[in-house]
Amino acid sequence: MANLTSFRDVVNDRFYDLIYQALSAHVEDGPEGLECYSSMVPDPTEARLDDMRIKFLDITGTVSNELQFDAVVDADIEITGGDRHNVESDLAGQWFRVACSCDIDNGIKNLRIHGFTIYRRSSNKKPGQLSDYLVPIIYKDQLDAVATNFLQQYYPEALAAPTSIDVEILTERMGLTVRQEHLTKNNSLFGQVFFADSIVPCYDPQVGKYKEVPVEEGTILVDPNVFFMYTYGTYRSTVVHECVHWSLHRRFFELEKLYNPEAKSIQCQVQEGSREEKKRTPLEWMEWQANSITPRILMPAAQTRTKMEELLPSLIAQNKGASSADIMERLIIALADFFDVSKQMAKIRMIDLGYTEAIGVLNYKGRGYIQSYVTRGPGKDLTYDVEPADIAISFAINQEFRKMMESGRYVYVDSHLVLNHSKYIDNSYGIAFMTEYARSHMDECCLTFKITHRKRKDYGASYYTECGLFRQALEEDVAEAAYEHNAFNRAVDDAASHTQEFKTYVEQTSSIMGELPSRFSPTLAYHMKKRNLSSSKLAERSLINEDVIRRYKNGTAKNNPDIRTVLAMCVGLQLPPPLCYDMARKAKYDFSSGEIEDIAFQTIICSMTQNSIYECNEMLTSLGFKPLSKIT
Repeated sequence: MANLTSFRDVVNDRFYDLIYQALSAHVEDGPEGLECYSSMVPDPTEARLDDMRIKFLDITGTVSNELQFDAVVDADIEITGGDRHNVESDLAGQWFRVACSCDIDNGIKNLRIHGFTIYRRSSNKKPGQLSDYLVPIIYKDQLDAVATNFLQQYYPEALAAPTSIDVEILTERMGLTVRQEHLTKNNSLFGQVFFADSIVPCYDPQVGKYKEVPVEEGTILVDPNVFFMYTYGTYRSTVVHECVHWSLHRRFFELEKLYNPEAKSIQCQVQEGSREEKKRTPLEWMEWQANSITPRILMPAAQTRTKMEELLPSLIAQNKGASSADIMERLIIALADFFDVSKQMAKIRMIDLGYTEAIGVLNYKGRGYIQSYVTRGPGKDLTYDVEPADIAISFAINQEFRKMMESGRYVYVDSHLVLNHSKYIDNSYGIAFMTEYARSHMDECCLTFKITHRKRKDYGASYYTECGLFRQALEEDVAEAAYEHNAFNRAVDDAASHTQEFKTYVEQTSSIMGELPSRFSPTLAYHMKKRNLSSSKLAERSLINEDVIRRYKNGTAKNNPDIRTVLAMCVGLQLPPPLCYDMARKAKYDFSSGEIEDIAFQTIICSMTQNSIYECNEMLTSLGFKPLSKIT
């Protein structure tokens, strides 16, 4: 729905005259209690309401079906004063706070006015406040308290000791019914809660068509595919998510139904990019609240800490010699199993509670989970985890980053850009691995990237109808990482550039460059001899045919190799960037086109030649390009 109805619109439309009449009587009955005067009438003895405007509503909460609010009114008052010989009148302004309440159940009605006070500005956060759209106003530091209130009302035993919440008992206590239906053909919705009796189109996979299904008020529909199709969200978290909507957001729908009795849907407008808090719509605030409160209900703060303190000593005792990262990973899995939530929810809840060591654990990238590491966190909106595509973009647009990469000081390992130093990189098995020391000292050896978010265009953030709130099943948020030459990264790079190992690398590379022949074939032969690699061994490491390598090495090939063949051999040889560029130049390739594919090639040259050929090929195919080579 494009235009939502605000409660102030309703008050102006339905209750303006009643408030005007009551305020008029108050003004006339007690002019001495006013704080309005003028130079002409410094001491008014009479007052009359001339006009008023409802500026905003301070909605303080609900009790049962009663909505309590203060209408803040800007009034024009005609004041009169003087003596019997000289009576003066003037128009003055006065702001009032009008205490009101009304009934909100199947409509908004029965306005009651409880009193008037002079308006005083206040910035205090009041518990139980509602927005102008009757959405609860909840600040981030109040989320745990809201979850606690929810549990006190519906599931108090979860506050007495750590326990897994039984969602069947929870929904029964709330008067809700849970049913399973295929909500969409493409599995784009997890769940849906209904605020009125409805006829809902649900997908029937048996016949491949949608069918109309009657649904009663107070029903939660959950798509059965939630059990096995997605890692984000489980059946239990979906049900609790909808319970939060039912508990907090019914007033919103009561309000919207006033002027849209025939409306079939209320849709959240979705825009590309991450919306600032002050620009969020009421629909987006409701979804944020449900998303934020659900894990706090399933894993209450005090009880989660208690369970962690219980589990941690036994995990350490059972896994002697395990790294801190491995212990943290086992702790997250144990918490997820105990509270019956996803591992991702358990991890996020730990971070919320201040255990930032969990940031480096169970991180999933497109290729799977990356190896865990320990960190207190690189900072707000910063990450050590970066995709090759993001490295390529930063390489293309950030000159400082390009210069750092071309220096050979960094290696891309397990989704991190790590200092190319024996303290942090183990190359004893032929490809680069991070050392245990590096995984425990990420802030010492890894570059950070700034995280930004945008919305997918495939599906909306949420979909609402007059009777139901839906939860989006597919991941909507796309995270992208960009390099920023901040103080943290400058410190890491400065330390790297002054190590003796890097100075030795520069000297050795410079010495080799001075010894290299001028043509491609003898240069290839030089590098193979230097690294003691036969044609068959290089073929194995580069996936280039052994006979092809032999012809290029011996100078019997008819043409220069193409750039993919050159780079595949550079990866097999594990050459540093200057030597890779030299090989490409001797094959008559100069990367001057500026094409995206060239940027991807240079990303491999500058950060991935110590990786396997399979990882380099996977990086290119993930960007939509052909691999460097393939098994023959």
